[in-house]
Amino acid sequence: MTSTTTLPIAMPAQHRERLLRLAREVSFPSGARLFEEGRPADRFWIIRTGTVVLDIRVPDGRNAVVESLGHGELLGWSWHFPPYQWHLGAEALSPVRAWEFDAKTVLTVGAEHPEFGRVVATWVGQVVADRLQKTRIRLLDLYAPHGSGILP
Repeated sequence: MTSTTTLPIAMPAQHRERLLRLAREVSFPSGARLFEEGRPADRFWIIRTGTVVLDIRVPDGRNAVVESLGHGELLGWSWHFPPYQWHLGAEALSPVRAWEFDAKTVLTVGAEHPEFGRVVATWVGQVVADRLQKTRIRLLDLYAPHGSGILP
């Protein structure tokens, strides 16, 4: 999937390179839970290979999948906004390789280099807006009367 929120498109090369210098490579097996809704958010990932699904707790007690993420996409934005708790859950749908970032380190570098910090904040904001819209549509698909998820 290529969209305006994937790393290569969302961030100019010099800022992308600065961000990637802060990364460490990690991998997760299929079925691994990466984070849970409501728990502390102190890191984030950029997916290199594999697929991660985002889910949300729903009234019937199960988790509803709201989106699938793949190559180049940001996994986790809750680290950027108080109270720094995950707003969704995440699970590896397949084996995943990713770059992992410590949130405090990225925020510190952003404060030291304001243009970098602005680019990261803009990227995260775009991701939040995109995920909010996709989550809204998915929940309407699951719970609203037929046809109510269509936007004017």
